[in-house]
Amino acid sequence: MVESCLPVDAKKGGGMPAARCLFLVDGAIAPDRNGNFPSSLPANGEVTRPNRRVVRSCVSGLQASLVLLALLCLSPARSQAQSSNAVDRLLSADELRRAKGEPRTYFYGKEFRYTIETESRTEHGGATFFSGHLDIAANGVRTLAIGKPSPDRSYIPVRLMHYQKNQGEPHIDDDPLLTYFEGTNGRASQSFLRKLLYDFEGRKAVTSHGNQSVGYKLPAFVYDPLVSLLVNDLSAIIGGEPPEEFEFVPMGDKLQTEWFEHKADPKAIRMSSTDPDDPFYSVCTSEPEYLPLEVLGRPRDGPLQIDVSELMTFDGFRYPKKATYREVTPDGTFGYICSVELLDIREIDVDHFEWIPAWPAGTEWMRKKDRKRFHVPYSDVQLAMIQQHGLANARADAPSPESPKFFYLNAGLVVVILGLVAYRFWPRSN
Repeated sequence: MVESCLPVDAKKGGGMPAARCLFLVDGAIAPDRNGNFPSSLPANGEVTRPNRRVVRSCVSGLQASLVLLALLCLSPARSQAQSSNAVDRLLSADELRRAKGEPRTYFYGKEFRYTIETESRTEHGGATFFSGHLDIAANGVRTLAIGKPSPDRSYIPVRLMHYQKNQGEPHIDDDPLLTYFEGTNGRASQSFLRKLLYDFEGRKAVTSHGNQSVGYKLPAFVYDPLVSLLVNDLSAIIGGEPPEEFEFVPMGDKLQTEWFEHKADPKAIRMSSTDPDDPFYSVCTSEPEYLPLEVLGRPRDGPLQIDVSELMTFDGFRYPKKATYREVTPDGTFGYICSVELLDIREIDVDHFEWIPAWPAGTEWMRKKDRKRFHVPYSDVQLAMIQQHGLANARADAPSPESPKFFYLNAGLVVVILGLVAYRFWPRSN
């Protein structure tokens, strides 16, 4: 069977000329692919010389089409191979330093939920954010939302909420219980610190505290371990002036990179010094994130400052799922150690997100710009429950009356003492 493209009904239907392909089957012309026959055919069983030229022309065209199709099929494979080779290329130390210096932005417009466990160390005085908030903001579950840049905001909006187990608050049944939050909508910031009342005894303050500031003031955000692992340029979020342009100093052969099979990323990159006496190194994920996986801090034989054991992928990008973050002095006596586990990630509508929650009942808060104070009262029912709980705790802690056995013991001691005195001074006969 030979396929021949003959000009059939070229002008039929108006429009551009169309060539229909005919099949020569045993010297006869079959219908084209649309089921139509040409209006004129060669003599019965005869193929004219011009038609033979047309047949040869169509065969040559068909061969050219097949070659072109093969090239088109091979092009994606070649492009994919080139892309794969580009991805697999190991960056030099200076190239890696430049790549890690580019601000990460793929986490904008997302909310993270994760657990946090904190070990605080302040053996010789001093304080950190965690040591000052051990009861309400050091251990539990957090949500962290990060917005997107906007021309009508000075800062990127951020909200951090800390929840922990309700240990028996008398006026609220929420479990987990919101104990701390801070947020900014890009223009103003608010923070909230809950007063825990499960051990309230009736003679102490029962109000929680809050502050409202103009601009950016989010202390917990700066010290949050997940933020420390994700954000490599805080100035882009908090609205501070970006660091001045500085001349990049190439390290050349003083640093080296190598592929490293890490427990979180089998294709990680390890950067270290070429000086055998310098033990410090860092490990990061491959592109495009270049997230820190390991950072050896001081002392040189101490634990890792950053230790990421597992990653989570969301929307094509990787995030630290399980990690330990240490911010401790070389002697290990001051600082904090945080362990985090990322539970889930979700996209948020940054334009309709509640960046600053409402003040909970029982909060006394201050507007920093004029030092004016405001109060959000408890309801009458909540206040009554708090008072009853405080009285019950006070009774439970009051000293119990002495048992009768102590009375009889004391009486017996008095009798013995009196008897000894009488024996000593009783007149005796000669």
